Amino acid sequence: MNYLFTLILILSTSSSLASFKNFDYKSNRTTKYPVISKRVFQRTVEKMGEEFSYLADSFNEKLLTYASWIDPTYDQALARRWDSAQVLVYRGMAHRRELNRDALALVVCHELGHLYAGHPLKNENDFIAAEGQADYFATKHCIRKALAIFDKKNIEERAIEASKAVGEFLANNWGHKHPRIDTPDESVVEATNLSYPTPQCRFDTYMAGLKGELRPRCWYVEN
Repeated sequence: MNYLFTLILILSTSSSLASFKNFDYKSNRTTKYPVISKRVFQRTVEKMGEEFSYLADSFNEKLLTYASWIDPTYDQALARRWDSAQVLVYRGMAHRRELNRDALALVVCHELGHLYAGHPLKNENDFIAAEGQADYFATKHCIRKALAIFDKKNIEERAIEASKAVGEFLANNWGHKHPRIDTPDESVVEATNLSYPTPQCRFDTYMAGLKGELRPRCWYVEN
């Protein structure tokens, strides 16, 4: 319980890192009643923290995940403080029309990617992976195992659908068209984008991770 209190305290400060930008807080993207129940919401976040706790071993830290049913914000935050890596997901995510349990699992995978996906980094001091790298980790190394925690059926199909759902979530936040498999971002960056790629580029990265392909050139440059 002390760890959870510490998590809430730390991630409620300005030093925490929110990793999905929300540009339009007034848009009608949320529902009055949760799409994901409180029980499923909390169980998903907390069970994933248990399942992927081994990732923290190489950092000699403890992985803490917490699902806040109090804050209505549709976002999540993470931090690496003292001897722990901390992920907090807010209740607003359970009210987003685009998301279900599988998509929520992908969101948590993305947060774990920030903590454990490695280079390229967004923040050298805290060893926080860039957005695109966290996306790539989420589908290449995390989502299949995460989905199997709750249901071992149709993993591949569900992983694709979760990627589509999160892609729509991101696009709605940015006011972009929904990403599609047949409309990849064909832009080529000159330097690796350590910030937020376009929703289509991020969706392309999710799909590349699922297929075991290289990271898309719309955000990544091989050294």
